[in-house]
Amino acid sequence: MVGQCILGLSSSEEGGGSVESRRYFQCRKTVLEMLRDRGYDVPLTDLNLSLSEFRSRFGQQPNPQTLGVCVSHRSRPSNKVQVVFAGTDQIKKGTISGICDQIVDRERLTRLILIVQSKMTSFALKVLEQKPYKVEIIKLSDLLVNITNHVLQPKYEILSANEKQKLLMKYKLEDKQLPYMLRTDAIARYYGLEKGQVIKITHSADMVNSLVTYRCVL
Repeated sequence: MVGQCILGLSSSEEGGGSVESRRYFQCRKTVLEMLRDRGYDVPLTDLNLSLSEFRSRFGQQPNPQTLGVCVSHRSRPSNKVQVVFAGTDQIKKGTISGICDQIVDRERLTRLILIVQSKMTSFALKVLEQKPYKVEIIKLSDLLVNITNHVLQPKYEILSANEKQKLLMKYKLEDKQLPYMLRTDAIARYYGLEKGQVIKITHSADMVNSLVTYRCVL
């Protein structure tokens, strides 16, 4: 019961299926929500997929290769991201070619998100570093819960380059004078933030006025 609560699933949603399919379902759901929050055009049919529908589509023992998605950015359609789920074996240099074979639109790909379950060799990492697109590596276990859905989490908004400049000019500040957030921070990783980007954080409560703060990513 504790495990079901952590994954946000009720007893009726659990349905007696495999633990593996439940883990993949929750992780894929978090990935899709993450892409939506980054501004990508994620189909509602995928976002609203129930656990039972997921199991009907992918089975009780899902093949990680079938779970990937490729979507375009809403405001920049030529900006595409591909998500690939790696298997449970160690990721070696030779494994990368198989992972890259799952990429749908290589010419327009700007970012690859690799969901891993095991260690990656240094040789494999070097191969990924040479790719012409940005590569993010996220552990599957870090996606079991969407951290932004917690009731105590504030509202996050990523400022555009123009909005950032207006903010700095308004308060006569430089980047280094803003409070900072490390790129390794869980929220920064969720939104895929890069060095120099600014995030607006709005804290709200029933009994007090909203408090707005800003963080510059280092």
